Amino acid sequence: MSDRPASPRAGCRESRNGSSQLIHLSLAEIRRLITRLTNRRPTPVEHILHWSTWRRRRQHQARTSHYKRRGHSP
Repeated sequence: MSDRPASPRAGCRESRNGSSQLIHLSLAEIRRLITRLTNRRPTPVEHILHWSTWRRRRQHQARTSHYKRRGHSP
């Protein structure tokens, strides 16, 4: 088994201002998770949740970079 967090919030680091470094779950992400978790072809739950965490972390990084590049705070 891998050392990946078991849930989207597990292992999440806090930024300096105390906010999470993940974006909030969007309706589209919730729909995607439900679809993946109820799919007939079994995919390990840990993999689905890890991928969702990775994706939301990257979205947070992209949003932060976008604001920094324009001289604003998120």
